[in-house]
Amino acid sequence: MSLTEAQEVFASVHEDALNDLITAFCTDRPRYLVYGSPSFVPVTTVSATAIPAIPFPGVPGGINWRIVLGIPQIDLFDQDNALPPELSMGPGQFSGQIEVELCIDCRRLQIDPKDPRPFDPRRGHKPSDDRPRDPDRDERDHPLSELTCFKLRVFLLGHLQRVIAMGGEDAVALVVDQVEIVDIEPDGLESFLECLLFMVLQAALAEIRLPLRALRAGAFQLIPVVGPLIEDDQIKMRGNV
Repeated sequence: MSLTEAQEVFASVHEDALNDLITAFCTDRPRYLVYGSPSFVPVTTVSATAIPAIPFPGVPGGINWRIVLGIPQIDLFDQDNALPPELSMGPGQFSGQIEVELCIDCRRLQIDPKDPRPFDPRRGHKPSDDRPRDPDRDERDHPLSELTCFKLRVFLLGHLQRVIAMGGEDAVALVVDQVEIVDIEPDGLESFLECLLFMVLQAALAEIRLPLRALRAGAFQLIPVVGPLIEDDQIKMRGNV
């Protein structure tokens, strides 16, 4: 059977070329990998995307946080790169590895010493109401502001989906199906972080839309009919011109 099957044209992209394309996309548009709330990213720029702080009662301005994603490294089926035993790549899938850094702006809150409830003579004043604060002691216990970060290597499985890119042209997007973080204890913390990063990576990687104009047959533009398919370490498309 011919490569084109019932269509006129066959085109493919090897995983090495796909990773080169993803690297070029992310390098040119780093805002797709860096997200931060106002203390980190006041406004969206070409370098980073502004996101809201996490609201919490008693924390002025909310809890500020930042997430920085590395450039994903994609392995198309057949599997070449090692995966944790919890993940198994099948036909039509890709696997990936990505480094993730999570940061939080840990601040000392200034608490009003006055009782927020109306004064009641029967209660009197609490001893703590009149005790002076010791700012030197507070600073020793915890700094007024401290950036706290940690990094994780995340493994993932996914598939490709045809989507529409900016300008209305056909493109492919990376769809995340499953994530795995290795060796974090307790198990509940690992599950929590995997759930958080599963949602984050689904949203972030779906924004990396790779135009199908990269698939050409000589001087002709491929009009996709079948695909994108993942086989033999390649993305394969069949269509007409």
